[in-house]
Amino acid sequence: MEVENFVSKTLELLQEEREAELEETRAWRENLSPKNLQHKGVYLLKLQIASQHTGMYGRLLVVFEPRKSIGPSVLPSNTFGPGETFFSIEVLDFIQY
Repeated sequence: MEVENFVSKTLELLQEEREAELEETRAWRENLSPKNLQHKGVYLLKLQIASQHTGMYGRLLVVFEPRKSIGPSVLPSNTFGPGETFFSIEVLDFIQY
């Protein structure tokens, strides 16, 4: 029974930690500019899709890279890892005639 209690408590603590990290990121998004967020490692700006394919269990696997027009193809230091959930925002420049 001790192992079950340990596992249960550990899962609970991991969930609390994840929720705290998400809340911290939400607060940053509300108070900091995208450039400052990229410096903190929680945003990646001006990316394009390098490749995509279907992975295990039908999951979509997407590889991103910096836009070639902005310089070297090295991503800045960041906190993203495999399986991370992310938001993608596409900004289009419209030409007004």
